[in-house]
Amino acid sequence: RDLEQMKAKGFGGAVIFDAGGAAQEGNDTVPHGPTFFSPEWRELYKHTLREADRLGLEISLNIQSGWNLGGPVVTTEDAAKKYVWSEMKISGGTNLQIQLPQPKARENFYRDIAIVAYRLNNSAPHPPLENWKQKALQESLQPFSAPDSSPLFEEIPATPGERDADVPDMMDLTVKLGADGILKWDAPVGDWQIFRFGYTIGDHAYVSTSSEGWQGFAIDVYSATAFQNYWNKIVEPLIADAGPLAGKSLKYLHTDSWEIELANWTPTLRAEFQKRRGYDLLPWLPGLAGRIVNSREESDRFLFDYRKTLGDLAIDNHYRLFRDNAHKHGIGIHPESGGPHAVPIDAQRCLGWDDAPMSEFWAWSWTHRIGDANRFFVKQPASAAHTYGHKFVFAEGFTTIGPHWQEKLWDNLKPTFDKALCEGLNVLVWHAFVCSPDETGIPGQQYFAGTHLNPKVTWWEKSAPFFSYIDRCQFMLQQGHFAADVLYYYGDHVPNFAQLKKSDPAHIQPGYDYDVITAEALIERASVHDGKIVLPDGINYRVLVLPDRDVIALPVLEKIKELVADGATVIGPKPAHGETRENLSADDAEVKKIAAELWGGSRREEAQTSAFGKGRVITGKTAREVLLADDVKPDCEFQADKGDFDYLHRTAEGVEIYFVANRTNFAASARVAFRVADKAPELWNPVTGERKFTAAYQGKDGRTLLPLNFAPCGSWFIVFRENAAAHPAVINEHSDELSSETELPGAWTVHF
Repeated sequence: RDLEQMKAKGFGGAVIFDAGGAAQEGNDTVPHGPTFFSPEWRELYKHTLREADRLGLEISLNIQSGWNLGGPVVTTEDAAKKYVWSEMKISGGTNLQIQLPQPKARENFYRDIAIVAYRLNNSAPHPPLENWKQKALQESLQPFSAPDSSPLFEEIPATPGERDADVPDMMDLTVKLGADGILKWDAPVGDWQIFRFGYTIGDHAYVSTSSEGWQGFAIDVYSATAFQNYWNKIVEPLIADAGPLAGKSLKYLHTDSWEIELANWTPTLRAEFQKRRGYDLLPWLPGLAGRIVNSREESDRFLFDYRKTLGDLAIDNHYRLFRDNAHKHGIGIHPESGGPHAVPIDAQRCLGWDDAPMSEFWAWSWTHRIGDANRFFVKQPASAAHTYGHKFVFAEGFTTIGPHWQEKLWDNLKPTFDKALCEGLNVLVWHAFVCSPDETGIPGQQYFAGTHLNPKVTWWEKSAPFFSYIDRCQFMLQQGHFAADVLYYYGDHVPNFAQLKKSDPAHIQPGYDYDVITAEALIERASVHDGKIVLPDGINYRVLVLPDRDVIALPVLEKIKELVADGATVIGPKPAHGETRENLSADDAEVKKIAAELWGGSRREEAQTSAFGKGRVITGKTAREVLLADDVKPDCEFQADKGDFDYLHRTAEGVEIYFVANRTNFAASARVAFRVADKAPELWNPVTGERKFTAAYQGKDGRTLLPLNFAPCGSWFIVFRENAAAHPAVINEHSDELSSETELPGAWTVHF
């Protein structure tokens, strides 16, 4: 019934998502159905795939119950980990036998990493690294969703003699620790600081919100072994169950939100760090406990390398494996791999490895997720899709945790959806459509979260127009490719997240749009053609904007040099040094050399343009100032006495498509300027499906000026495809005045 009703209302498919959590917020528990992965559950799953195939629907499968990938099949060895330590001071000069306290463990699981010691010196009193707990992944960045990573770059000036230890003096005492925890050491004369580092189960290393029978540990996302073990035990059999429908009606595999928080260790980390960063982390371990090793700068860079290694492992040992394993069966993936919670990842890079980058957005509520910054997490997967060459931008949408049944279509769901479209969404995954058997009555059982939807909700029979609106919008915004003037490079540090559109890191709004790009995509996919930065899929940008800091990865700077030489415009401060501790002196020297070639002698606060090759590097100006100075007018500009408007622009062969939306709950009019010349604007009404050439517009200075009237929370598509000469303007303004169609005489009695 549910799939047939979805098909009838224009849905394209569904995500099979087994979950629990009904008892949250004091709700009654929903009766337990077949346990996830049980024979009964698998029969229902196979039936769903067959029915979807019959109806022409696509099915995605959440490969567990709940989220935080894991379950009862995950052992402590495969569970998410955190590092822990204990420390003590001792005096040497004799043969010591010391009981080293074991660091605090969880779930009766503990493994040693190393025992290290250094001689206490007479270093000057000094504070630890600035924000060391965030840098060492002991505390989360804030806010909790799509956090700001700027604290990772804050540091106070170094002072003479402030270090706690030097690497050459660090002693590895690991082999001297017995199984009984006793350290046997002929300690040299002097006072010594000893650390015992180990790892245990992470604080949030559990499956969240699963149904009964699937509680357990969440897997270690940095471990290829942990992922492959889970895949072999659970996912491979489920794909086998699909048989010939794998890659057909079973289109995608999914995992949901990443909420294990600060998992910060994996058993192979030391070896992986050595391989990826080129030096041994063991003598730097006290840096994870807030100590300064060698110098403030080197300790800061070690922590950068440590976090970067974890971010690389999340890709190589989890999402790359997930994608490659699925592709062997002709199946795609769309995990919510970019958080958006504050976990140790390069979030947009993770999303780039999806076949369809996916995140989430929330319906409006007065009790939680207040404000757009806490509701919309779509700009990041949209940028990932655009810069990694993916057509679709998925988002779990209309998520909410109450109050229940409060969402109205016209002033909540529609404007929320419109805002997500302006962030880049083009495929909505409605949260949530709950299977509700007949015996549960009306409106049946519902999930504790999400905007409740299924054939039992009171407005289902009247829902087709709203779903048609959604489908029309998504169809239009899947055409061609995204159009923007600015490409913003957001760094390659970990954790790293892009925020919502109006965070405007490139300083170009209003009227211009942008994409965010990772180091990986910039290096591997960007080139220059006719002075624009272009990607293989045809998206192009007028300028590349760098973050407002003086640190940069050498490979990224080398790529920037190549782009500028070929004709690109780059805007941003002059780099002063590299990021990593590996080859520190040589890398910093090369960064300074290239920076001098590109930026010349400019200072950070100076406005200056430096020519290099066919391109230029600009400092001291915003991207908006540069574009306006280049006579590149805003792409979409609203002139209105009142209202709050937003837009998104896509371009196809010979066609420009603009989606424009009124975010207020009152009618508003605006004179809108589109950066399109010599083409006639068409008004496409996504609510009704009506299309017409507008009779009122004006071409001026390379733009088309169009008066638009918006209904409360109203929206339009403006399409430019035919020559303006064939459809000239005949009036100055549109009129929404009402006219009488016919008169209904006599008295009427109306009942409600």
